[in-house]
Amino acid sequence: MSPIRLSDLAFTIEAVLDEAFTGRTVWVIAETSDIKNYPDRQYCFLTLVERDTGGKRETLARLDATIWRRQYHLIRAFEQATGVAFARNIQLLLRVAVSYNAVYGLRLDIQQIDHSYTLGNLERERQAILDALVKDHPELVWQQDGQYFTANQVLPQPTVWQRIALISAPGSDGLRDFRHELANNAFGYQIEVDEYLSQIQGQGAEKAIAAQLARIREKAADYDAVVIVRGGGSQLDFGSFDTYLMGETVAGFPIPVLAGIGHERNISITDLLCHASVKTPTKAAAFLIEHNRQFEEKCLYLRDRLINASRQTMQSASDTLKTDIDRLRYALFGFIRNRQTELTEKTVIIRHLDPANVLKRGYALLIKNGKIVTKAGHLHPNDTIQIRLADETVQATVRENQLIK
Repeated sequence: MSPIRLSDLAFTIEAVLDEAFTGRTVWVIAETSDIKNYPDRQYCFLTLVERDTGGKRETLARLDATIWRRQYHLIRAFEQATGVAFARNIQLLLRVAVSYNAVYGLRLDIQQIDHSYTLGNLERERQAILDALVKDHPELVWQQDGQYFTANQVLPQPTVWQRIALISAPGSDGLRDFRHELANNAFGYQIEVDEYLSQIQGQGAEKAIAAQLARIREKAADYDAVVIVRGGGSQLDFGSFDTYLMGETVAGFPIPVLAGIGHERNISITDLLCHASVKTPTKAAAFLIEHNRQFEEKCLYLRDRLINASRQTMQSASDTLKTDIDRLRYALFGFIRNRQTELTEKTVIIRHLDPANVLKRGYALLIKNGKIVTKAGHLHPNDTIQIRLADETVQATVRENQLIK
């Protein structure tokens, strides 16, 4: 058989493909690989692959693909819809047009990306991780009434947040926002923060974060909580927080973990299993401040109650004392009045019984040896006695029971 020129073979392949695919598009399922994105020029070159679902993950097919300027908006739309950066190793459902060029070879021109397929895959992967955590670590993660609970979530919060371990990327917007909100709180609260700087997103981030958590675990007694923040405006690449490793580490961490990883619509596994989750680093700082503010308000409320109770008690005691004083005064006046009456009566009696007054009424006192004689038996013949009368005293001698002067 006579050989043909390479160009003739290329043109033949082009003709066959044109006849088969011109004016047609097909939906394919493929995984992204080797992405070369040029945002300034608004086109993207990438490789689509299909891998064996077995343990070896061998490549079964590989084709080059492009996203040209007129479809470049598909990338941004995909990222906004899924919250996932358009990067390698993502399973996609794509509508493509098959093209062939004698110089550049076979290429798939991407016309459409089905967001729901990717979201479904992500949710299935996420659910598989949660199911595995519940199965592998029932003491750390469990379900009740369709809701996930973790050992970290049931840890008690301290009365006041005082010392925090902060995990964030060095020099990141999230780190600055958290620090600024904490330092400039309206109440002047001081919370000590130790920084554990780490890679937060991208390949290997989950291991870097887990390593910092391991460091903090060794000094867990020094901290009230761990705060993980991520910022910078991007909401796309937080896949490191949606992994088995992060879920296991956060769920069983011995002190409360607060996540403020800067996402808007997605709830990651870390968000779901940590002690508390907020949307941004600023809100994470506000969460701590609000908790401390609630404690202060409770103290102020109790102080006011104590002051009011003290005032009421003092007023009640004052009223009771005044009443008791009035009652005592009245009782004292009555007692004195009664004693005065008794004294007057006794004075009259004493006055009547005064020997001088008795003598005036014709009585006399017999006195022997300085003592008043009250019985006849006390007198004996020849006793010398004094007879006291009202006006004078006379002396007499007892003689045979007859008185002689």
